Amino acid sequence: ALYGGIIERFGLLADPAHDPAWTELFSQLAARKTRQSQFEERRYFPYRSKPVVLKGEIRIDPEHGLSLRYIEPDHRILIVDEQGLLMRDEEGHERAAPADSRAQAVTSALVSVLRFDLAALQKSFVVHGRRDGKHWTLGFVPRDPTLAGIVGTLLVSGKENRLERIEMTKSATQRIEILITGSRENVMFPGDVIQRFFR
Repeated sequence: ALYGGIIERFGLLADPAHDPAWTELFSQLAARKTRQSQFEERRYFPYRSKPVVLKGEIRIDPEHGLSLRYIEPDHRILIVDEQGLLMRDEEGHERAAPADSRAQAVTSALVSVLRFDLAALQKSFVVHGRRDGKHWTLGFVPRDPTLAGIVGTLLVSGKENRLERIEMTKSATQRIEILITGSRENVMFPGDVIQRFFR
């Protein structure tokens, strides 16, 4: 049903990297720039009347990878780079991220979106898109049924060259919404920031 909904509301992008209507946006979103943003993550579950809300910061550095710093309700840092996933607490203690397939699949999909790695996204998803003036929305439907069962359908939206919202919808009652605000590009990360939030 979710897949059908995407088909009805969005156009299929068979070759999004070379689609004249999307090429400029994709190149801007995928540009190798440092970025820093705030985020609010809302996790909806069928057995809860209200979503679980997490807040934090996103840092992206082309050389060092991606860092998610969760500030509320718990303090922790998730680092994603070529070496894999790493969890770090506020005291600097580290451990490998959970190896279960669901956590890995969700994190991998999220990282591909945040870095706007179109090649990685196209390997795992069929891409659909819709534009309304300066606003745009992309739908990523998993090619693998197993992945579809884990992450559901990905909806990514924004305005002009800004990514503002990511939604992972597994079912009508289970989804994750991530609202991204205050994005800044070409941020200079000092050495102590690199050391704290990357590896």
